[in-house]
Amino acid sequence: MLVHKPAAETQSPIMLAKWFAARQDIPVVAGMILFFALFGARARAIGNGVKSVLGTRQAVALLAGFALIAWALRTLVLFDFDLSRDEKLVAFDIAIFTDGRLFAPIASFWRDSYEALNTLYTLPVGNREGWVSGYLPVNAALRALLGHALPAAAASPVQLLVAGLALWRIALRLWPDSASTRTAVLLLFAGSSQVLLMATTAYAMTTHLAFNLVWLWLFLQRRPLADGAALATGFLATGIHQPLFHPLFAGPFLLWLLAERQWRRLAVYALGYGAIGLFWLGWPAWMSAQGLHPVPAELDVAGVSFFDRLLRGAMPLTPNSLWLMGANLLRFFAWQHLLLLPLVIAALRLRQDRDPVCRALLLGIAGLIAVMTLILPMQVHGWGYRYLHGFIGSAVLVAGYGWHRLERSVLAPHRALRWATALSLLLVLPLHVWMARSIIAPYAAASAWLERAPAGIVIVDDGAAAFSLDLVLNRADLSNRPILLSASRLRPGSLPALCRTHTIAFADSDRLAPLDRVFGQLAAAGPSPRQSRLHDEAVRAGCRIVAIQEPVAPAASGPS
Repeated sequence: MLVHKPAAETQSPIMLAKWFAARQDIPVVAGMILFFALFGARARAIGNGVKSVLGTRQAVALLAGFALIAWALRTLVLFDFDLSRDEKLVAFDIAIFTDGRLFAPIASFWRDSYEALNTLYTLPVGNREGWVSGYLPVNAALRALLGHALPAAAASPVQLLVAGLALWRIALRLWPDSASTRTAVLLLFAGSSQVLLMATTAYAMTTHLAFNLVWLWLFLQRRPLADGAALATGFLATGIHQPLFHPLFAGPFLLWLLAERQWRRLAVYALGYGAIGLFWLGWPAWMSAQGLHPVPAELDVAGVSFFDRLLRGAMPLTPNSLWLMGANLLRFFAWQHLLLLPLVIAALRLRQDRDPVCRALLLGIAGLIAVMTLILPMQVHGWGYRYLHGFIGSAVLVAGYGWHRLERSVLAPHRALRWATALSLLLVLPLHVWMARSIIAPYAAASAWLERAPAGIVIVDDGAAAFSLDLVLNRADLSNRPILLSASRLRPGSLPALCRTHTIAFADSDRLAPLDRVFGQLAAAGPSPRQSRLHDEAVRAGCRIVAIQEPVAPAASGPS
C-alpha cells in the first residue's frame, strides 16, 4: 500500500539504504550467490579451461569501447541529465570557470532571495556578493578544459579511458610474466556496472579513479622524475572535490616507504603532501574572502573551513552507522563484476596481503571505509557505493593478486571468469542501467517541465516530494528564465519585490507526484504548509500569477 511521507522522511539515510538494498542490491546479490553455488558445485571444472588472454592492443580497444558505451548511455539512455545536486554543481562551476572567473557575482536584486536560489553546497563569497560551489575546483576545471575539445557528456568517459589505461600499465608492471592475471584485472574493471555508470555522470568519482591510478603507476616506477609527476598528480587529485579521498589512497604507500626506510623518497612525499594539504585546506576560506564584506554568520551554514565541515558533519558511531556502512558495502559489491569479491577473498586467504603493494591497496580501502563510517556513513545517490569509487582500481588489483596466486597453483578459474564476465556485461549491467534510468527519468522530465514554465519565477514546493530541492538549479550568472526558487528557503515578505518585475508560477506537489512514485510513495494531497502560505502572500501582494498548464512529461519517457 502506498503511503505519502514527508520529503524529509523519504530522504532519510535509513529509508534510502533500505530502499536501495531491497529494490536493487539484494536481488542482484542473490543472483551472485546462485552463480557461485552453481560453479562451486563444479569446482574441478572451474580450474580448467582455455586461458583468456588480452594483449595491449586488445586491452586498449576494449577500454575505448567501454568509454564509448558510457558516452552513449549518458546521451541516448540516461537523458544527458544530472540527477543529484553534486552533479549539477559541476555544471554550475564549469560555467563560471569557462567565463574566466573563480566565482560568479550575484546581482544586488537577487541578494534578498539568496538562500531561496538554492545555496546547498555552495560557498558564500562576501555578503551574498557571489557564489561558487563548496567543492574544490579541479573536477570542474578539468571538465571546463575538456569542454573546449569535447562534448560535456564525453568528459567522464575520457577519464574512464585514462583510468583503464593506467590500470593496464600497473598490471604490466606488477605481473609482467602473467598475461592471464593482467587480463583478469582488466575484465574485472570492465565488468563493473559501477565503473561504467558512474562514468555517465558528472560526479567527481571517475576523476578520483583516474588520478589515483595514474598516481600509482607513476609511484611504482621509483624514479625521481616519476615521483615529481606523482606529486603533481597528487596536488590535482587532492583538489578534485574534497581533500580527503586521495590522501587516504596515497597514505598507505607512504607508510610502505617508511617501513622500507626509503627516507629520501619519504621526505619528498611528506613535504610535498604537507604543502598540498595546506594549499587546499586554505582554498575555501581564501575564496570566501574575495567579497568586499565578510561572510555573515547566518550564511556560513556548512562551514567555510573543511575542519568545520568535518566537525559539523561527523556522526557519533552508532549501530545505525555500522548498518549503513554494511548496506554501502553490499551495494558496492552488487555493482561489481561477479568474481571481484571471491578473488579479493582469495587474495586474503592466500596471504597476498604480505606483498607491500597489496597491503597498501588494502589499507587504503580499509581506511576509507573506517573514515566514512565515522563522518558520513550514507552516500544518498550513487550507482554502487560512490565514496569507494576511487578505490575500485585498488580492489581489482587486490583481486589480481588472488588470481595470480591461484594461477601459480594451477587453480585459476578461467572458465568461471568467462561466464562471470558474460553475465556481468549481458545481464547485470543492463539491469543496473534500467535501475538508473527508472530513477533519473521522472527527475529529468520534471526539470524539463520547470525550464519551459512561462513565468519569470517558479517557486518549487521542495517540501512536497523526495529530492525536489535538487530541481531548484539556476545558472551561476542567473541568466536563466524562469528563475527557480525554493519555497522552504524563500524569506517571508520577499514576494512583493519579486512580483514588481516578474510573473510568478508555483510548482506544487501535484506536479511533482512522479518523484514520489520513484520511491513508492503517494503524492502529497496538496501544497506543503509553506507553499500554501506563499500562495496566499502572492495573492495579497497582487502578483501576476501564471498557471502552468502543460503537464509534466509522463514517466513513460523512462521506466515507471
